[in-house]
Amino acid sequence: MGRLESWLGYRWLIVAGVFAAVCGDAMQLDAQESVLNRESARVGVVERIAPSVVCVMAPSGEGGGSGVLISQDGYAISNYHVTSGSGDFMKCGLNDGRVYDAVIVGIDPTGDVALIQLQGRKDFSACTAGNSDHVRVGDEVMALGNPFLLAADFSPTVTYGIVSGVRRYQYPANTFLEYTDCIQIDASINPGNSGGPLFDIDGNWIGINGRASFEKRGRVNSGAAYAISVNQVLKFVDHLKCGLIVDHGQADFTVETSPDGEIIVAQVSEISEAWRRGLRPRAQIVSFAGRIPTSANDFQNVLGIYPDGSRVPLTWRDKEGLHSATIRLTPLHGFTSAPQLPEERQPRRPNQDPEEQDEQEKSKLEGADDLSKEVQALFVEREGYANYFYNQKRQKELLEPLKQRVGTFGDASVAWQVKFDGLQGTLPVKGELALGAETVGLRMGDDVWLQKMADPQAKEESPLYPGLLVAMGQIRRLLSGSNTAFTELQAAGSTLHLPTGNTWMILLTREGTRTARWYFDGVNPLPVGLDLEYASGTDEIRLLFEGWEDQNSTVFPRKIGIVNPASEQVDWLTVTSASRKD
Repeated sequence: MGRLESWLGYRWLIVAGVFAAVCGDAMQLDAQESVLNRESARVGVVERIAPSVVCVMAPSGEGGGSGVLISQDGYAISNYHVTSGSGDFMKCGLNDGRVYDAVIVGIDPTGDVALIQLQGRKDFSACTAGNSDHVRVGDEVMALGNPFLLAADFSPTVTYGIVSGVRRYQYPANTFLEYTDCIQIDASINPGNSGGPLFDIDGNWIGINGRASFEKRGRVNSGAAYAISVNQVLKFVDHLKCGLIVDHGQADFTVETSPDGEIIVAQVSEISEAWRRGLRPRAQIVSFAGRIPTSANDFQNVLGIYPDGSRVPLTWRDKEGLHSATIRLTPLHGFTSAPQLPEERQPRRPNQDPEEQDEQEKSKLEGADDLSKEVQALFVEREGYANYFYNQKRQKELLEPLKQRVGTFGDASVAWQVKFDGLQGTLPVKGELALGAETVGLRMGDDVWLQKMADPQAKEESPLYPGLLVAMGQIRRLLSGSNTAFTELQAAGSTLHLPTGNTWMILLTREGTRTARWYFDGVNPLPVGLDLEYASGTDEIRLLFEGWEDQNSTVFPRKIGIVNPASEQVDWLTVTSASRKD
């Protein structure tokens, strides 16, 4: 019996061994197939995204950096430090081997971002934007660009790696360039990669490769590079499309990290909106712009991804409890012209003598300096703008529909009379506005206020609705349909409007010390909101408009909402009549 059991056990061992061998071979085959499938998928992704990668060069074809097409009509993102050395025009090569003329559109010097537009086609291959807030440490990434201008046919070089860190802060180093909330990667980044796209493993655009740890380690890849997050870039794109020199915002207060890790307010400007809302030194910052900062560095990370003029929510805690408000970010630098960067060595092709011109490239781009009149007409120089042509273009897109809508109703020489009903708390109020060319008046019961538009004074405003008279005068000017109604007009991109939560386009108008932000939703030709700075050290008056209609030869909104700056609640006035007094 013992021998039989031994024999059977031996047989079972043989069977088990064969089974294990077969399973092992199958598992090995499955593993090999999985690797091959991943490799095939990655190759397919690279083939799909490569046509969106741009080689950015000076008009002569010298030097070079990278970029990425973000729309079929030729808009492409690169680094400011790439385009700043090329001037107003440049040459761009794509992986189809062709070279296209391009013009500078807008610049963000602080964030090291530039927008250009390639010419000659309306069907460029554009990338697909991902969400950089979803990027995790350890994610696989691919960086595409033109390091050392290796490819004469402009096919991009691909490097592969992982995300080494997220929400990194790279402080300005002897310059104004400030990389905030950026993505750290170990994929090889070398001179010429600057401005090129960072993609996730599925081919979604998640960043712009810009800064690497070269300074102390030589001009070669060191395994530590940084990409500007796509979410930051997208907050600025509409501003850049308006031909602006875009500035970043500052909060008018500073913070520090306490020994126990709390974010504490160090200083607050006493003329700031934050001060008027009650923020004081030693208060604890709980959240800023919807994020909970973990340190003073992280606070700067969050702040740095917003353009000047953005309105963001703020929550803080002090001895009296928890408080919330919104504040408008003010300019960080106030650039009036494109700032100069330290001169940087441009990448050259392998084995090229630095003292020699690249004759092959010059031959390839023979005649590159000769721009057509059509391309030259796309650039208009004006102080305070990267390219005023594109601002004129956006202004026209906003103002032409408005002019057509108001038609002959916008006669600036005619006085308007507007009557309204509203509530102050639970108490009903009635009022009557008289909108003249030089003076705006308000009557509420026995009380009368008069505001001279040439030199408005905060003390002449109703304490119930401070700023309303100046705002009504601005509305009257806008609805005149004339570009000369204001001393300055500027298309100013788009923003997430608070308290509505809608993304609206902005038209800035200036008259004296008054700056008005008019909001357009892209559907209604008339504005849906207005934020007006009318006096130093006072809150803006923030209005919403609903139900624009023709009333007695006048175009006027049926409802006007007034945003309470302390509570962010909206009090509505119902316009019962609006008419012209010829």
